[in-house]
Parts: sequence; C-alpha cells; structure tokens
Amino acid sequence: MRGRLVFCGLSVAATSYAALVAGNLPAELVINDLSCSVLLAFAVALSIRHARHLADRLLLVIVGLIVLDTVGRNIMLVFVMPSYGGTAEGFLSSNYDFMMQATASILSLLFGLSALGAVALDLIARYRDAADHDPLTGLLNRRGFDRVVADRATGAKAATGAVIICDIDDFKRVNDRFGHACGDLVIRGLAEQLSARLPKGAFAARFGGEEFVAFLPDVGIAQAAAIANAIRLDFAATDRSALGADQAITTSFGVAEHRQGDRSLHEQIGRADIALYAAKEAGRNRVMLEGEPPRDLPGIRIASAV
Repeated sequence: MRGRLVFCGLSVAATSYAALVAGNLPAELVINDLSCSVLLAFAVALSIRHARHLADRLLLVIVGLIVLDTVGRNIMLVFVMPSYGGTAEGFLSSNYDFMMQATASILSLLFGLSALGAVALDLIARYRDAADHDPLTGLLNRRGFDRVVADRATGAKAATGAVIICDIDDFKRVNDRFGHACGDLVIRGLAEQLSARLPKGAFAARFGGEEFVAFLPDVGIAQAAAIANAIRLDFAATDRSALGADQAITTSFGVAEHRQGDRSLHEQIGRADIALYAAKEAGRNRVMLEGEPPRDLPGIRIASAV
C-alpha cells in the first residue's frame, strides 16, 4: 500500500510538472495514462487469484484490455501524432483518434456491465450463504444441508458414507438452570467440536435446537462411530464453569451407514435418528450404532449419564 501511495504521489508530481511548468500536453497525457495503467495492472495481478465467478474473470480481462488500449493509445500519441503536424487538431480529426475513441467507449461499456454482473453475483452468493447457514453456529442449516447433498448427487454412490446425528442431553434443563445465553454457547461449542473432528470432505448441519447431523462421505460405520465417541468425550470433559455451568453437559449420538438399497441420504438419517433415540433410552451420554435393535459402540465402555 505504501509503495502504491508513493507511486501515485510521483505520478501526480510528474503530471503537474508537464502541465504547469513544461506546458507539454503529450507528456502530460502519457504520464497520466501510463500511471493509471500501472495501477490497474497491479490491481489485476492482486485480484486474479480471488476471481470466483465468470463475471469476475471477465471483469479482469476487460481491465487488462483497458490497460493495453491505454498503452496503445499513448504509443500512437507519441509516434503517430507528429505525422499529423504535431497538432491536437490534426490528430483529433484522424482515423487513429476515431478508432481509439470507439475502442475506449466499447471497453468502458463492457467494464460497467461486467462490474454490475460481478456485484450482482456477489450479492446473490451472500444472500444464498445466509439462507443456507445457521447464524448461531455458522454450520449449514437443514435447507443448506439438503442443497449440499443435492449438489453432490452423482447417482446412488453419492450417499455412500456414514451419518452421525447428535444432540445435547437434557438441553431444556441446561437452559432452565443456566440460562439461554449459556445454552447458546454450549450449542456453539458442540458445533465447533464437530467442525474440528470431522474428516476432510465431511459436512455438518444444525437441524434445529440442539440437534446436529453430519455426513461423512466414503467413511465406514466403525470410523464414524470412533469420531462420534471422540466428540462425545471431549464435549463431556469441557470445563464450562466460566459460563456458570457447575456440572458436566453430555451428548448422545446415533450412527448409520449407507446400505445397498438406500434411495437417498435421508434413509440413512432415519436409521441414525432411531439409533440416537435408543441412546437416549439407554441412559444418554453414549454412541449407538444402527441395527435391529440399535447397539452400543463395540469395544468402548460407555460412561453413565451425568
């Protein structure tokens, strides 16, 4: 930023000297135009890696064309204008000037339209992001979860993986005893642990209240259960005395995996939900796997509910 400010200052000083001291109109135009071209080229170089939409890339291309047009115009000003007697009147009535003015007008129009399109797409993306995410936790909401699932759908294989459903045990009691502000922070804490523990490619959503759903693509039920149990243990061990909670707060989990006959991910979610209900019935603070009936996570000694 400091370098650009210095460059701008030097450009203004050089332009002022050419206009006010030397009285050299071509030099004034060349210095001013080339300075603007350098600043535009620098902006393009910084922005190119952040172009997200086609409109963004089109906007950068047009800015690049404006830079080339400006440089070309100044080359003509220096080398072509003298052939018209070196006077502005002779040059302004030439075909070169007409072409430069037409090119500049077309590029300006394209630039404005592209800028409008880029801004519109950014606004749409922001509103869509706000509509698809839960404001408290930053995770997807139910609508966003369904959209991500639909976007990733590539046939039956799209649902291959495991589903984890969890919620906070006796959450109403947490709100009643410690207050809704504490309850919100507890919900946010569970969301943060889900985000931290889920493997790459997995995504989670807050389905409502204290209930969360996570989908882990290409993950088997054993690995998903181990992840769920790690989250359960970390969540129960979290010290919340600073929030005013003087007792442990626990979670229960239900885990299900893809079956050959599943027609959608919601069938896995339904089986995981049954397993979660079984975890509540079995005493809470545990991980239950799908089955008939659902079963405890094998090889793990489940602590009793607090």
